[in-house]
Amino acid sequence: MQVVTVEEGLQLLETPFTQNRYKIERESVSIGHSYGRVLGTTALAKMNYPPFRRSAMDGIAIRYAEDTRTYRILETIGAGEVFQGQLAPGEGIHIMTGAMIPDTADTVVVKEALTWSNDMEVTVPSRIERGQHIILEGEDIQIGQELLPAGTVLEAEQVGTLAGQGYSEVLVYRNPRVIVLTTGREVQDPSEPLRVGHIYNSNRYLLEGTLHVLGVDVVGVAHLSDAPGTVDDNIATVQHMLDTLGPVDMIISTGGVSVGDYDTMPELYERLGANTLYRRLHMRPGAASFGGIITIDDHSIWCMGLSGNPTAAMNQFYLLVLPVLERLSGQTVMTRWIECYLGEVADRKHPLDRYYQGHIRYEAGSCWAYPNLGMTSGGLKSLSVANGLIKIPGNSDRLERGTLVKVLPFTR
Repeated sequence: MQVVTVEEGLQLLETPFTQNRYKIERESVSIGHSYGRVLGTTALAKMNYPPFRRSAMDGIAIRYAEDTRTYRILETIGAGEVFQGQLAPGEGIHIMTGAMIPDTADTVVVKEALTWSNDMEVTVPSRIERGQHIILEGEDIQIGQELLPAGTVLEAEQVGTLAGQGYSEVLVYRNPRVIVLTTGREVQDPSEPLRVGHIYNSNRYLLEGTLHVLGVDVVGVAHLSDAPGTVDDNIATVQHMLDTLGPVDMIISTGGVSVGDYDTMPELYERLGANTLYRRLHMRPGAASFGGIITIDDHSIWCMGLSGNPTAAMNQFYLLVLPVLERLSGQTVMTRWIECYLGEVADRKHPLDRYYQGHIRYEAGSCWAYPNLGMTSGGLKSLSVANGLIKIPGNSDRLERGTLVKVLPFTR
């Protein structure tokens, strides 16, 4: 049985990317539908920004004349309006913030510093500087300048920048397309009355919800029986999904990956054509696992068999599935481990690396991580309050409060 560490497993799963054997597809979407997508090419500035000289203040725009304190005001303009005339020395216009500065104006005097004699004549302070309070064309962005590199996740700020440069459409990487499978005769949908000896299907909703937040397209969902003699039917079900759902990048399943008589997911994946990368992970909770890749021409389908226990399954998801999904989405900045201070004593020596779900928070400017040391692989409660994984290396002696530990936040 292929047993690997989490780090070794991830390295195996990323082989198609590191060896340039997998090309991520791109598509063009409207700017309004680009939120959360990953930029597929370097975005360059289409124009100078601002595209013209504009006023930084409400006040007057004048043609500065040395030793002149009284100016004749010809017109009033607001943002979006353009003064069509010419200013002589000693003349100006009443202007609002953001409005275009006339070519013949060279200075703005703020409204609060003005003394008006009448609607057409105003006195300025004795000390003003030529060129003050004018935002120059291209002061923020110059045409041809790199705005955003390929691989950038487009949040509201980045989308706003592109929109401000006139991008109506954006080239982005295609969202990963995923099939979610759950298994087990004892598992039933929450819409049904719970039968004796059964449990509700929390894994489906854990995975679907997490994938939705990540911007992954869940294109198919199925629940497979683990009853004896059902492997052929299960294979037919999954193959039909692959044949009819269009391009699929990954299959994520929960359950059926341990060593019991009914744990047949590795067989299912292998019979679908998967090259097995590992069958077990050097970790707790979440040792029972399967990782493989189906290769069809130049397309890869990752087969990620997770534990049937919710806590263990989500540990495996964040450690192994999420980094692959980030690659598939075109991201260049991947999920990163950080260091935090351990919030409580960890005194449970174990030969395998342990990954505790816990709460990460900042206290007095420092990052502290509080592991749920009492969690079990099949528990649910820890998932509802945890915001990260805390790694306790295998064979660690007693770790005191304040020890630096590695932490994987669930979100950036």
